[in-house]
Order: sequence, then structure tokens, then C-alpha cells
Amino acid sequence: MKRKILLLVLVVLLILSLTGCKIFPPFCPESMRAGQKVYSYWQAIINREYELAKWYCVFDGVWYNKVDEWEEYINTNSEGEALVLIYLYPFSKKIEVIGDNAIVYATVSVHKMDIPGNFVIYVDIFEYEIELLKQNYPPGDWELK
Repeated sequence: MKRKILLLVLVVLLILSLTGCKIFPPFCPESMRAGQKVYSYWQAIINREYELAKWYCVFDGVWYNKVDEWEEYINTNSEGEALVLIYLYPFSKKIEVIGDNAIVYATVSVHKMDIPGNFVIYVDIFEYEIELLKQNYPPGDWELK
């Protein structure tokens, strides 16, 4: 009898742990999940966590390779006594979800700050149309193409 109760408790714990591994509740819209994935990607780049940013992408995809381009861009513009500041603005258009694909429109601004004089130079602004693909394997999350 004790074995059956112990087995039942273990099965219930397993089910609870497997269902609780998503960040968003099940009723959360897919557009919000896709937007969060893009936001996490850019936060990783802003914090210079380039390997983490690659985790949010399809392996060897466009945005996976773009991480290396951004790392080089940041390092090139950070030479000397300068600091590169990157800002992600709120998404410029509504997130589109069509089946297993999503499109997020993001605007990224880059500023360069001269450390000795704290002089800010506007460097560039980038507008991206980021495509995401919903993965079928667990946890069934979105990845940047």
C-alpha cells in the first residue's frame, strides 16, 4: 500500500514539474510569447551576452549569425575611451502571427558615449523585421529564424 501511494505521489510531482516549465500561462497569446523571445534576444545583446543571444535563435540562421555581426559592431565602436549604448524601443507595429511563423518589428538605436567628457554621439538607428519560427519540440517555444 505504501509503495502505491509513493508511486502516485511521484507521478503527480512529475506531471506538475512537466506542466510548469513555461514562462507564460497556457492562455497567453502567441504574439506575446514571440515578442518576449525577441525582447530576450536583444536584452542579451545589450548586456553583451552573445552566447545567450544565440540560444534564442535557430542554429546557423540569419539572427544566429547576426549576433557575431553585432559583437563586432559593438567592439569596433567601443575602441578607446568610448562606450556603446544600445536601446530597444517598444515594437513599432503589431506582432503578426500566421500559423507557426511570426513577424516582430523592432527598432534599435545605438549611441556612443565618450567617457572623459560624457559626450553622447548619435551613431545609428536600425529597423528590423524579425521572423520567428515556432518549434515543435518541447517546450514548443519561438525561435528567431
